[in-house]
Amino acid sequence: MAGKRGMVFNIYNRISVSVIISGICIVLTVQGAVYGYTGKEIALKLGNAEFVPQNETADYQISINVNYSVSDPTLVGKEINAVMKVHSPDGSVIKTTSFPLGFTANSTGIAELLTNIPKSAAQNITTETVFTDLNKTNVLSNTIQTPPHIDKFIKSSDITPTVIANSS
Repeated sequence: MAGKRGMVFNIYNRISVSVIISGICIVLTVQGAVYGYTGKEIALKLGNAEFVPQNETADYQISINVNYSVSDPTLVGKEINAVMKVHSPDGSVIKTTSFPLGFTANSTGIAELLTNIPKSAAQNITTETVFTDLNKTNVLSNTIQTPPHIDKFIKSSDITPTVIANSS
């Protein structure tokens, strides 16, 4: 009799442990969905980066094109955003730009972010581009970091000269 009671108790323990573990897994899954995105819902790949002097202005235009692929099907057809930050050589943010009203995510596509910065601030800058939710509070993608390349000829008058003192 004691053997049967021990066996029944053992079966109930196993069932109880299984139910508890299943419950924990469900709670963790629900909490993950409630707390937001992982930053892996969209994959970004750099398409092109341009750093172009603007004619008859004191600005350079930065253009970053990113190819994207949405891995979370719930985002396709939804409004999302993209944010590009321009950093100075010391890492501080010079300028941030995004889509004013966001854009509709397709399963794959290309997004172009543009901004202008003064020529005086345009030395050794880098950019950082990421996709976010429409309100720009949750990151949905990997981050693309790049120093924009110069694809057009820059006249010497566009460059601030550096004077090196002769020590002799």
